[in-house]
Amino acid sequence: MINIALLNDKLLQAVLTIVRSFGWLMLWIAVLFFAVAVWTRFNPIFINTSESLPMGIYIKSIEPIEKGAYVAFCPPDSEVFAMARARGFIEVNNDINNGNCDSENGLMLKQVVAVKGDLLSIDREGVTVNEQKIPNTSQFATDSFNQTIPSLKLVNRRLLESEVLLLANFHPRSFDGRYFGLTDSSMIKVRVKPWIIVFNE
Repeated sequence: MINIALLNDKLLQAVLTIVRSFGWLMLWIAVLFFAVAVWTRFNPIFINTSESLPMGIYIKSIEPIEKGAYVAFCPPDSEVFAMARARGFIEVNNDINNGNCDSENGLMLKQVVAVKGDLLSIDREGVTVNEQKIPNTSQFATDSFNQTIPSLKLVNRRLLESEVLLLANFHPRSFDGRYFGLTDSSMIKVRVKPWIIVFNE
């Protein structure tokens, strides 16, 4: 004969054990999310899904912004960036990627390849810094949708104090300084560094 009362008591204890176990699990998950939220508040992360740079997660770096550094910058409101935004080359400024940008454009990740004093030339054949050709920087006349891309030409331009050239020549069709030209260093929000790279070819 089955003792129903005993069975019900054991079942109740089992249910309470499961509830207690999942309760602790939910607590730990909540603590983990809180810790991540606090960490990212002071250490913002940047997720790059573009082929212009190695895909993955980038984090803030406290190193000085200098030639060769990866940076996150706010594209200004200009005709060339409005075109890029309309064609989906860059993101629209929103709560996720705005980076406190004043413009309608979301943050972009690029690499600093020329700074004050460097001699810069840009044409259809590509970018040259101090007479050194930068690979994968040739300009295309049209984008991947066969729409015309504005061309830019600079000849032996010596960069001034606040000027930098930002490129992302990991992919030959990247939208970068070869098209939008020089950037004022005040537009740079932060230096970043790769943290988790999921695609690097």
